[in-house]
Amino acid sequence: MKLKPELEDYQQQLLDLAFIRFDELPDFGVYSDQVIAIIEKQLSFLNATQEERIITPAMINNYVKLQLIDKPEKKKYFKTHIAQLIVITLLKQVLPLSEVKKGLELQVSIRGFQIAYDTFCQELEYAFGMLFRDLDKKEHFTYTLEDIHSENIALKMITLSLASKLLTQKIILVDGVSHASQKGENTNDET
Repeated sequence: MKLKPELEDYQQQLLDLAFIRFDELPDFGVYSDQVIAIIEKQLSFLNATQEERIITPAMINNYVKLQLIDKPEKKKYFKTHIAQLIVITLLKQVLPLSEVKKGLELQVSIRGFQIAYDTFCQELEYAFGMLFRDLDKKEHFTYTLEDIHSENIALKMITLSLASKLLTQKIILVDGVSHASQKGENTNDET
């Protein structure tokens, strides 16, 4: 199947994506504007517009108030804060914040924070690979989930949900762009 160029570009972007792991996050405190820059770079595939930002200082403050993340230390955010914000920013695409909070607490209680974060990154990369890898190769394809450990069920399902939602949104967006150009909407039409 020949993908539309926009979908093909998006497919490649997500297949090439390697999430920053916990050990790769800054070892020193950073201010909120730096946190925002890190997260916007990591999550650029969410395609937020300037009007609809991926993350803002107000969102970060709200997450602190809701106790989704710990308070910054002297206005600085550290590895755990940044990792929490990356996960929250992604999961809020498919879950309400109250469920994001419960899910984070569950995964951390099972694995500890660093392993939970790195496992989330690994599972999301897997989900993107599974959904996007063969998208341009076949008209019909089958997705099979194999060997899911009971501790990973929620994590596996939420990462697949996020990947599915992003793929669906992109397909709708591309078709919408295509339909507008096919209807002959042309600013040079003479009436």
